[in-house]
Amino acid sequence: MIVRELVKAVNDIVLSLSLNGQGELQITGLTNRSTEVATGNLFICHKGSRFDSHDIVPEIIKKGASFLVVERPIQLNFPHVLVSDTRLAEALLAARFFGYPFDDLITIGVTGTNGKTTSVHLFHHVLNLLESQGSMLGTVYYDILGENRFHHDNTTPGAIEILRAMRTTVDRGGTHFVMEVSSHSLAMKRVEGIRFDIAALTNITRDHLDYHQTFEDYVKTKLHIFDLLKDSGVALISDEYEHLLNKKVKKIIYGISPKSDYRIVDIDIQRYGTKFSLESRHGTFECQINIPGLHNAYNAALVIAGLVELGYDAKSVVEAVKTFEGVDGRFQFIREGTLLGIDIVVDFAHSPDALEKTLITAKKLASGRIITVFGAGGQADKGKRPMMAEVVCKYSDVSIITTDDPRGEDAEEILLEVEKGVPAGAPYLVIADRREAIETALTLANRGDMVIVAGRGHEEYQIFSDEKKVPFKDAEEIKKIILREYEKDKRHV
Repeated sequence: MIVRELVKAVNDIVLSLSLNGQGELQITGLTNRSTEVATGNLFICHKGSRFDSHDIVPEIIKKGASFLVVERPIQLNFPHVLVSDTRLAEALLAARFFGYPFDDLITIGVTGTNGKTTSVHLFHHVLNLLESQGSMLGTVYYDILGENRFHHDNTTPGAIEILRAMRTTVDRGGTHFVMEVSSHSLAMKRVEGIRFDIAALTNITRDHLDYHQTFEDYVKTKLHIFDLLKDSGVALISDEYEHLLNKKVKKIIYGISPKSDYRIVDIDIQRYGTKFSLESRHGTFECQINIPGLHNAYNAALVIAGLVELGYDAKSVVEAVKTFEGVDGRFQFIREGTLLGIDIVVDFAHSPDALEKTLITAKKLASGRIITVFGAGGQADKGKRPMMAEVVCKYSDVSIITTDDPRGEDAEEILLEVEKGVPAGAPYLVIADRREAIETALTLANRGDMVIVAGRGHEEYQIFSDEKKVPFKDAEEIKKIILREYEKDKRHV
């Protein structure tokens, strides 16, 4: 695509344009990473918290960039456009460069404090069963047409990566694109150039206030996803939060209240799944999702409601949901626990609300005590740390505070901040070493007890700092401990 045509995408935010007679120049690609610059690229400069790529413009030009997008004036006679916001410019340019691929896809975005991952995986699973394959971007992994599955550090990547993945999906015959949409990505305009057939909000509870500063700003940011709907798009929101949505969109409410368009009734939470009936204007359907918990009934209702509203056959959607086996690290039973006569669950819960939902579910399923291992991550909302301890102690018989991902913060200081939330008289331990904390929980557990290991879920590394990342996956460490204890017990028989 030639420069002259490409920059039309940012007309509304252009402050000045200097083509230097190069308006017909062919752009071979877009990038904002200095390490990826190739001949003929359009390079987008960003000012970040640690680095400002405006400062290395001469280096970018030497590497072969043909055109620059900047948000502060540069003192060089080189083709460029000065815009008010290069992050917004990136989203708009990427959409145009890759040919607005979302117009040729069923595009679904899910935001919310909790429930995004399960909902997105479930959408992807059902759509893959109902039609040809599509792609998915999420916290656990990205899946591009089932051919390329990999983990990414960001729940929602940058605009260029998203639009490129959408273009690939269209070009290879894919029909849908489902993605988690984080509050950070909404605030940083990574999805501003995309339009969704379904925009869904699972819930909004306290999290990420280190970034958003106030809960009000966090809510406003989350709700912005509904501004990104296609003209025929559907806004999905749970009954608990529907009062927040006052935009002129097609609003579909799901939940347990009578005002819900898709109402969950007759809930039966079992060890390996949740059964419920779903009442709607299309009829009443007997549903099941193979993960326990009322919150997972909500996730299933969200997906069913969204796809039915898009015109999919309700019975086919409901049957497809029943075949979903869950997501790694989301209320994941460690089956080896049966060797010790106890239940062990790994869950990603790392906010007060998520911990409460996980532990309420555990209470419904456990025949004995609840023993919970948890911690708080570094470089995140500090205010939620004591709140997490308060919630865990409320629903657990024994609480063990341990290290999560310090990410450069002092791990001992984080433990102290969490410990401040422990109510007087609550039985708890503080064990900094995560492996030792898990082993202690398993040692304390008696037959019939349930051990919850919360906070990290699917994650495969403990991040102590940018320089120190240690391989550690909760489920795998638990299995090693169980098998070692089991072999030890057998030797003593």
